[in-house]
Amino acid sequence: MSARLNRKCARVFSGPARSARSGAFTLIEILVVTAIISLLAAILVPSLARALAIVREKVCAANFRSWGVGFHVYAGEHGGVLPHADDRARNQPPDVYDPSHPEHECCYINVLPPLMGGRRSWRDFPEGQKPQDDIWQCPGPEADPLGDPAYSPRYKPLLMGYHTYAMNSYLECDFPFGLPAGRAPYPSFLDLGRCKATSRTILMFEQTLNPQHGYGQQGGHSMAGRYTAEDARALCERHAHGQGELGGNVLLLDNHVEWRSDLWDESLPNPRMPAKDDLTWFPY
Repeated sequence: MSARLNRKCARVFSGPARSARSGAFTLIEILVVTAIISLLAAILVPSLARALAIVREKVCAANFRSWGVGFHVYAGEHGGVLPHADDRARNQPPDVYDPSHPEHECCYINVLPPLMGGRRSWRDFPEGQKPQDDIWQCPGPEADPLGDPAYSPRYKPLLMGYHTYAMNSYLECDFPFGLPAGRAPYPSFLDLGRCKATSRTILMFEQTLNPQHGYGQQGGHSMAGRYTAEDARALCERHAHGQGELGGNVLLLDNHVEWRSDLWDESLPNPRMPAKDDLTWFPY
């Protein structure tokens, strides 16, 4: 009797142990699962990154549309002319009022935001508290400035503020603000009525914040993102789009936004100073 009982107990207690061993993962199974997870990650992560880049592209395009509304509201209130391109950052010393440059007080970043949902002007934000979102910067890692040592000693982006959007500085290259004295109540510079191809000419574009990058740059752009108006050297690849091509948004004078990849083609000649008849950059 005792022997039979012992054998029964042995079977009872040995059954679960064998069952547990049979349910454990083998090394081969673990390797297969790991391989499957790695494969899925390799497929999904690039797709997710591209999707996030496209979302950022759309947000940037929406910001440009907001600026475009501001420009045209201003023009409607000031005889069809646009506000100035440059702000106090170009004064001597910078970031203070300079009576010799009243046009800088009427820079678009100061006169347009109140027309865009009652936002604050750039100059109303104290140093060290400049905005880093909303209409001022494009979201995403491309819009983050590098560490201060990457820039000129005179430029500290996080303290002074920075811009991922720039007004096309060629709009004012060939005439002094474009208007006879007294034409407008502000020192506005461009008469939209004189522009030849408002659907082709760039008003604003995305600019690089990396001093080593930008269209035609070989480094040295040590004030990248500092100024509100720039030339073509400030262009850079910014976002994935469609099947992965790189490019960025531009705002045209007629207030529509386009995706452009041809402007960022580094195999083309450096457009540091485009031809004067290039209506992509010059207004007439």
